[in-house]
Parts: sequence; structure tokens; C-alpha cells
Amino acid sequence: MKLELIALSLLALTTNAIGSSTLSCDYAKSDISNGANAPMIPGGKGTVEFDGKSFKATRPNGGVIISPIISEQKNGMLFLDDKTKVFAASLSKTDFAISDRIARITEQWANCIDVSPSPNNSDNDKPATAWKYRSLTKQEINAVEAVVKDQLKDPESARFKHSKFVSNGKGAYCGLVNSKNSYGGYAGNTPFMVMLINNGKPHAGFIGMGGDDAETLSTLSVCKDSGYF
Repeated sequence: MKLELIALSLLALTTNAIGSSTLSCDYAKSDISNGANAPMIPGGKGTVEFDGKSFKATRPNGGVIISPIISEQKNGMLFLDDKTKVFAASLSKTDFAISDRIARITEQWANCIDVSPSPNNSDNDKPATAWKYRSLTKQEINAVEAVVKDQLKDPESARFKHSKFVSNGKGAYCGLVNSKNSYGGYAGNTPFMVMLINNGKPHAGFIGMGGDDAETLSTLSVCKDSGYF
């Protein structure tokens, strides 16, 4: 069932990718541990990729957070409350926000300006074969699996399906992992994305992983844009 969900999600990605906008925004962050009215502290420039249904927000330090598909609409804004985070996006593509109840922080990307490449940009005409691939080294595999296992309920049960690394990308790496859930059964192959850093001693930084339908679709979408699956 999980594999069928991933296959169906991939079929939907072509439609989602069309019309996606790249936005340059003013990033700010607020510590809400002492109240929701805490001031927003500017932090530089960030970017948002928005397709009208979900968004990928990048912090000035390169950290990435991906929203699920957001369907609730009110007063020109899209909202989603998944009990741990609240996601908001303006239909005008000018403001985006994520409030994390667990971390007790709110982040915003405001005053956004569309910097999407022109349709005539030669990058848009690159075929899929423009990506270059190579196999992971044993050290890189160990680094990837270690950081993904940290996110699992039963890390010792993890079974990985590795992809070839996109060598002319920006360092992102995607693969699949199957592990046991809270009930002791295997959850099915789940897509994940990490940032692979190889400066003599390979290590990886966790970016995101599929879970429910929306999380799986969002992770697959970003992975596909990066040359995977």
C-alpha cells in the first residue's frame, strides 16, 4: 500500500510542479515561549518555493522546512494546523509563516518578491539527463543512514534502499527507508531527504521525511526537483 501511495504521488508531481514560484523574502524569527506576541527578530534573506498548495521555505542558514498540502482558505490566506505546527501562506505570495508549538518558535518569510526564472531561461529546457549521478561511498552511506535512523521509532529495524547521488546538484540526497512503527509492523518504504556534506569526512544533515500522505507527497516533490526518483 505504501509503495502504491508513493507511485500515485509521483504521478501527481508533474501537475504540482507547473506554476511553482520562487520567492525572495525577509526572514524573521520569534521566541514564543513567553507568549505569542513576542517580537519578530530579523534574520536576513530567505527563499520560498510555492505552488499554490504547499511551500518549501529556506532559512538564511540553508535550513529547509516543507509544508504539507494546505487546503483551508480564509481571507486570502491558506492555513493548516497539524497539532504540532501551524502553517500559513498568503495567496498573494507575499507572506508565509510557520509556528512550532513544540520548539516554541514562530518563523516568517515576509515581503516576498517573485524571482522565478524566465520561461525562456535555458535551465528550464534542460532534459532530465542533465543530472549526473554516482554511487555513494561506504562512508557516505554510513553518514546518511545514521542521520535518518535518528528520526525513526525503531532505528535498528531500518532497511534502506539507496539512490545514486546527484553529483551536479546542491548536495541534497534522497532515498527510501522501511522501519517498524509503534505497533511493531513495518511502515513501508518512506522517502527521506538529507544534505550530504563531504569535506574529507562525510556527514549528513537531516532535511525531511515522508509520513502521512501530505508529508510523503511534499518530500517526493522536493526530491524529484533535485533529480531523484
